[in-house]
Amino acid sequence: MSIAAMILNSENEFEKKFYLPVASEAFFEECWIPAIRELDLKWVNVFSVGLDMEKEDLPFVMKELSQIKEWAQINLSDERIIKIIERIELLEAELPNAFRREGAVVFIG
Repeated sequence: MSIAAMILNSENEFEKKFYLPVASEAFFEECWIPAIRELDLKWVNVFSVGLDMEKEDLPFVMKELSQIKEWAQINLSDERIIKIIERIELLEAELPNAFRREGAVVFIG
């Protein structure tokens, strides 16, 4: 299984195709969870069980993603740093686009 972001109740072609991979469950457990615990993160912590994110939640999620990026550069090996940062940068670049429509909800899980 894997964790990804997608738009719930999609209303157009863009929303139907919106899909951002986050991590496999194993990689999430191995590399994301230690950061989440050490940094005491609240939003990203629920990615593994599922988060229904609305536009007003975006700044909080983005802040936590930034914190994980910084943590990863100090605490992970080169190969894992590249993998986690690539996914976080994808989320940082594309998640805001999911909220083009008022009332859009992005499920991350």
